[in-house]
Amino acid sequence: MFPEQPPAPVLVRVVRDGVVESQHRGSVVVADAEGRVLAALGDAHHPTYVRSAAKPFQAVATLALLARAGVVLDTRGLAIATASHEGTADHQVEAARLLALAGLDEGALRCPPTLPGDEASLIEQGEATPLAHNCSGKHAAFLLAQVTAGGAPQDYLSLGSVLQRRVHRALAELTDTVPTGPGVDGCGAPAWVIPLSGLATGFARLALGTHGLAPVAGAMRAAPDLVGGEESVDTRLMRGDRRVVAKRGAEAVLAAGLAPRPATTAPPARGLGVAVKVEDGGARAVGPVAAAVLAALGATVPDAVAAPPVLGGGVAHGALEVAPELLTLLAGASV
Repeated sequence: MFPEQPPAPVLVRVVRDGVVESQHRGSVVVADAEGRVLAALGDAHHPTYVRSAAKPFQAVATLALLARAGVVLDTRGLAIATASHEGTADHQVEAARLLALAGLDEGALRCPPTLPGDEASLIEQGEATPLAHNCSGKHAAFLLAQVTAGGAPQDYLSLGSVLQRRVHRALAELTDTVPTGPGVDGCGAPAWVIPLSGLATGFARLALGTHGLAPVAGAMRAAPDLVGGEESVDTRLMRGDRRVVAKRGAEAVLAAGLAPRPATTAPPARGLGVAVKVEDGGARAVGPVAAAVLAALGATVPDAVAAPPVLGGGVAHGALEVAPELLTLLAGASV
């Protein structure tokens, strides 16, 4: 039996022709780079498998090992290391390029073969491959770091490897938490549990580029299409405002950081991080939640993310609407 917990608050309602058809519950937290929780709806410290939202921090571990050997990743290589991509030709080429730097090929990847998520690539490729997996960039960067550090490539996902020990250390340092677990992620890599407040803290630091995160943030902002893809909520949020860094994770996790406007008095005055977890795993709900909070913090957000349409016969018959409680989340909060 699972222990009973009080219901999480409703974050998003799906409204079709004026009627609430569905609703999504969950938690959202805003924190600063000092680890202070500034606002929360639901459980600010909810233990969460952050899944692919951890990739910017995993990339810091990769960079640390490469730096010891004097190896530097370029912008596109670093962006693909943080990616949950759609398997386009560009995505697969960048992941393959990292493998080549390690003297390896696709056969070294331990993420499972998948079909491309991108329709054009799916039609052209027509078969499942590890390179098409949305985490192939992270795995390729892992392998490059593992080999550069002198480790056996086949051990790169082992908890005892120099790489995964460095990943755990980076997660702890960047989120000011003690990651627990791990479980196994969908791609086969260790999946760590981190409180939402810690995830938000880490993304506030990512937005500011502190704690060694500047190269990662710069790469994500410079190449948002590599981080996700045309239809990805994180890519869209970063396109909408260059101060935003965002990364989605499986099972309806989304984290975003917002840097202050340079040399202005407009909010925010400091780096802020937002972390969202939707209880039922409904990924469609995370974009509107994050967009509403980011907009309240002064960011520019795309309408397609803030209020995705509910379609009927191919025509809008409503939208995903954030709960009124979320709209007042920041009222009175010192942000």
